[in-house]
Amino acid sequence: MIGAVFDVDRTLLPRTTAERIFLRFLIHERVIGLRSLLETVRFLAVEGRSRPIRAVRQHRPYLRGQSVPVMFELGRRCFDESILPRLAPRGVAELATHERQGHAIVLLSGSLPFVLQPMAAALDVDYLICSRLDVRDQRLTGRLTGLHPQGRAKALLVRRLAGERAIDLDRSFCYADHHTDQSLLELFGHPICVNPTERLRAIARQRGWAIEWFA
Repeated sequence: MIGAVFDVDRTLLPRTTAERIFLRFLIHERVIGLRSLLETVRFLAVEGRSRPIRAVRQHRPYLRGQSVPVMFELGRRCFDESILPRLAPRGVAELATHERQGHAIVLLSGSLPFVLQPMAAALDVDYLICSRLDVRDQRLTGRLTGLHPQGRAKALLVRRLAGERAIDLDRSFCYADHHTDQSLLELFGHPICVNPTERLRAIARQRGWAIEWFA
């Protein structure tokens, strides 16, 4: 089976991330407020002092205690109102072309399932790889669980899915934007660098990879 993997943040969704839009939406809806933001700052100052980037990737303190069903309902609204209009038309058209060719479509993002599951449904994709959240009694603990789809972990998660679903990566396509996606792009017979960072653009020119602009 041939697959087409689409990174979401700053690729299908140019210039920003789905989680950033969702956070602004939650603040606007007064679901989270100053207390939650201060808790996040406190967490980063105390627990994330030595390794702040890793701390941010493994925790979402601003979501602690939130109801999972409520977050999914808010995520659906956020997608419909704030994310869907921002999706790159060229990227959506490219995805649709792969669908018509019978390719297995995969969305890949380190953002949250609350906004990515509605996106996957709207785009009629086959598989979604995104952040997974720890839940206790239908409430979020503020922690992520499993591999966070970032950097080399993206490649590991995609390789795992390809093995489970018999996706031939040598014949498949991958669309990604960041130089930390190099190990991901290297898995594919058809790597496409979309809206690439300066470093990824240099890598693409050196490796002969395609460069496209969805913005």
